[in-house]
Amino acid sequence: MSRDPVLTLEHVSHTFEDGTKVLSDIGFTVTRGEIFCLLGPSGCGKTTTLRLAAGLEPLGRGRITIDGVVVADETTDIAPERRGVGFVFQDQALFPHLTVRDNVAFGIEHLPRAKREARVRDMLAQVSMVGYADAFPHRLSGGQQQRIALARALAPDPPVILLDEPFSGLDARLRSTVREETLTILKQRGTTTLIVTHDPEEAMYVADTIAVMRDGGIEQVGPPGDLYCRPVTPFVTLFFSSANRVRGIVENGHVATPFGPIAADGFAQGTPVIVLMRPEALLIDHQGGPPPANSLGTAEGTVVTARMLRRSVFTHMDFGEFNGERLHFHARNAGHFMPQEGRSYRVSLDPEQTFVFPIRDKG
Repeated sequence: MSRDPVLTLEHVSHTFEDGTKVLSDIGFTVTRGEIFCLLGPSGCGKTTTLRLAAGLEPLGRGRITIDGVVVADETTDIAPERRGVGFVFQDQALFPHLTVRDNVAFGIEHLPRAKREARVRDMLAQVSMVGYADAFPHRLSGGQQQRIALARALAPDPPVILLDEPFSGLDARLRSTVREETLTILKQRGTTTLIVTHDPEEAMYVADTIAVMRDGGIEQVGPPGDLYCRPVTPFVTLFFSSANRVRGIVENGHVATPFGPIAADGFAQGTPVIVLMRPEALLIDHQGGPPPANSLGTAEGTVVTARMLRRSVFTHMDFGEFNGERLHFHARNAGHFMPQEGRSYRVSLDPEQTFVFPIRDKG
């Protein structure tokens, strides 16, 4: 993948007309062929960021460049149709009075007829919709409409394509299928992509790089593996999965937990901290063997409930009193072993899925 910048946002801030501040000094770069995802809860500013890049909102402060050309700053506002970006909306936004063929051809009417028709056929073939060229959008399923919206956005061969929650309107089974098809097409074409989603699993699946957004700012940017395994704030940690929590005070570079002391490197003596442990960090021992070599320690917990969730077992356990607080933790272990309710087990803690943060962090 080329590292040439295609879409760059620098020090972008934005306030709505009613005075609501929606973005505060954000910036990132999407490189050629990269799939870059803006991930965050509703209202965090991710869709506004996408609309600013597309030119559908006037930029408040900062600068946006596409392929080295400034398309928006405090004195420049290039119209959306002149930015050359493709856009796939959440609701597809197909033209209901046009056939599938004419929808795909809409953005390439400047091409000679023969070339335009060849491009339309090629795009329909890529999204497996050749047989629907003469159909109207209302005759298509939601997944088929999404495929046509993607084909229409890609037909002009834009330098970057913007996707706003493109799969959220589909049911779970269809969403997975269309998402896989879309990812395959984007990767095969090497299309530079900026996608918005509130679904962390979706972001992990489709993106090369994720920017986690919160309250109009960016909490962390990086590859999916980095954000999941090396989160820098509690918010990022908890956005990707639930976590068990223990509060404590740093003493001699460690914080006490039911599993023993955990290193709290970089924290001053007496710092209040919170320890977050993903459910998969708690490994239930049902064979009576020694704990894994890299475990932080073990504790005994009593099973309250255990449920099979597809390829893993989700277990609710009671670890009793610790520092004046009753601890109820959740474990998620791969495999088919079903812990017995009411029975106690030794549980070890995996350090790779355990994180320590100062309590003053707003996450």
